[in-house]
Amino acid sequence: VDGAPSAYIYDANNDAVINSASGDKAWLYFGLRRGGRAYYALDVSDPDSPKMMWSIETSGDFAELGQSFSTPRVGMLDWGSGAKPVVMFAGGYDTNKDAAASGTDDNMGNAVYVVDAETGVLVWKAVKGSSTGNVSVTEYQHEELKDSIPSNLTTLDTDGNGLVDRIYVGDTGGVVWRVDLHNTDSTEWKITRLASLGRHWNNGSGQDRRFFHRPDFVKHKDGNGAYDAVIVGSGNRAHPLDQGEDDFIYVIKDRNIQAGAGDDGDIVEHSDLADLTSNCLQTDSCTPNLLYGWKVEMEAGGEKILATATTLVGEIFFTSYIPPGGRSTSCEPNEGSGRLYILSLDDATATRDYELSNNTNGEEILDKVDRHTDLDSGGIPSEVVFIPENKVLRPDLTIEDIPVEGR
Repeated sequence: VDGAPSAYIYDANNDAVINSASGDKAWLYFGLRRGGRAYYALDVSDPDSPKMMWSIETSGDFAELGQSFSTPRVGMLDWGSGAKPVVMFAGGYDTNKDAAASGTDDNMGNAVYVVDAETGVLVWKAVKGSSTGNVSVTEYQHEELKDSIPSNLTTLDTDGNGLVDRIYVGDTGGVVWRVDLHNTDSTEWKITRLASLGRHWNNGSGQDRRFFHRPDFVKHKDGNGAYDAVIVGSGNRAHPLDQGEDDFIYVIKDRNIQAGAGDDGDIVEHSDLADLTSNCLQTDSCTPNLLYGWKVEMEAGGEKILATATTLVGEIFFTSYIPPGGRSTSCEPNEGSGRLYILSLDDATATRDYELSNNTNGEEILDKVDRHTDLDSGGIPSEVVFIPENKVLRPDLTIEDIPVEGR
């Protein structure tokens, strides 16, 4: 068992004590990651007498289930008989993708599931089909759903009514998906492609980008109006030492901000995103088209993003991993090294003066080299952790201040 658990907690009398005799509930959900293709639910309302609630294995409604990498997400949904707790998870990982060579279509894991949190019964799923559309009240098929999805889901209540209405997730083929669960009629739920950023856009050398980690989500606006920012970094977690792909951090602007408004016809391609790798907005004069969003390439040898980004007060915090040999330093540990990046959500410009050598006459100058700093720890770095009210904890256990007033 190598999967992190998630919990559904119901405290009937709000006394901050879980007492099963009072009708309180504490349910745990977990998968196995490399350990297998299954999910389990445990009732631990009475911790001295835990009970198995249900399990899901690769058969029947879950025939597409791959290795259960995706940590379950718990939320509330109403599919016709009132709000109930549900568990949501992606289809998982297909070991077909273990081959380091260019990716191919998968036979398992290319799905998104929603199940009843109490019974484990399928509520709805999105899977690959010969065409795109509803098959039944519990199944939606999409012909382009070709790659396994090991990532955790980003689950959202975008209209504030207490119910999940949207999901974002990336797959191992470089596609970012949007799921709309926007009303009580599950025949109107759907999955649509938000962006194609990997081998389905261009199957050339260095284009086999893969997403293994949950996207970040921020409501924002620019000169073209409101949008929902989906922030995600690419990197092959199954082959962290690989140096053959060109990996990026992406900010994708989903302008269909209304619940249920996902549209395959508005798919963003890799070429639609402004390439701000050079940081030309800060160091030169340039006028990039930021309508669809932007991208910044990880330029050290084999550099890739293997953790979820965190966005705070207009700044994106994320880490990258550089395998041994990807950067030339005399004391680099054999396990590789990591970087912390901090970029402006608006335009990828640097917001910290990390490189002091480029300052002149005491004047702070921010340019490309100020976007990141080396972490004082080896190996694959985790994500940063927000510490209220104005700090973050870096993977090397250094505290970084956020220049904003707490609230």
